[in-house]
Amino acid sequence: MTRITFIAVDWGSSSFRAWALDHEGQILDSRSGPDGLKTVENRDFPGVLSKHCGDWFVDAPKAPVLMQGMVGARTGWVEAAYAPCPARFDRLVEQATHFDIDGRAMVILPGATAADGAGGNDVMRGEEIQIFGAARLTGRKAATICIPGTHSKWARLEDGALTAFRTFITGELYQLLLRQSLVGALAEGETMDDTAFRRGLDRGAALPLSHAVFAARASTLTGGMAPGEVAAFLSGVLIGAEWAAQEVAEDVLLMASGVLADRYATALTHLGTRFDSVDADAATLAGLTRAAQSLWPERVAA
Repeated sequence: MTRITFIAVDWGSSSFRAWALDHEGQILDSRSGPDGLKTVENRDFPGVLSKHCGDWFVDAPKAPVLMQGMVGARTGWVEAAYAPCPARFDRLVEQATHFDIDGRAMVILPGATAADGAGGNDVMRGEEIQIFGAARLTGRKAATICIPGTHSKWARLEDGALTAFRTFITGELYQLLLRQSLVGALAEGETMDDTAFRRGLDRGAALPLSHAVFAARASTLTGGMAPGEVAAFLSGVLIGAEWAAQEVAEDVLLMASGVLADRYATALTHLGTRFDSVDADAATLAGLTRAAQSLWPERVAA
């Protein structure tokens, strides 16, 4: 392989993904594994990177490495400070953290931060690059963007800038309730029963969350819910509550992949919200490629 122009890395808390890309941003090769930051021992970040990308380094000794995600967190490899909203793409790239390893250029893109209007703050790492990648793929300069995940994000893009976002720990709450609480203690399996999921959506959208979830236990005890329905019901309640917290006046751009893409599409349809979809993985690569084009215009075609 002799056409590698740059290497893109999405390095989170629990996973590692990397792509070798050519001059046009086309994927030449890819690697992935469970080597998230939580598993890195003795801060051996170079060792993990070499484990996955060492042969690419040999093949392309001058190719720079562009990284995003929790690798830039305070507990990551090198901290990349958050860019405040409103944040434009050029500002994110300008604020990137640069260093080198054995003469190879290394860049970590910053995350983004936003004030919540109530004296608190919100943060993201990685999703901001996905958002700008999705904007490039769809041609949008304005959108309300839903990004499902362990910590779901609802973000606002206006006139090409990331102006605001809020985080909802929907995925994390689902795991906690199902596996570590009395609320989900009677659950059997995690089959996504469609009827139970939709029933949960309606309940979560209509009632306070801390009350709505208790039906997963009470209804099972009283015979109104089968143990095999609990997981789907809880998922629906949490997503319904997330949806109810939004003020969406126009179509939503759903940025997701795999199971979550299907689940949130079902939820938005059921709850009457019009949306378009964009693949989250494609958005990640589009955003990283755009960043590489800004950082190294002589290497990567615009």
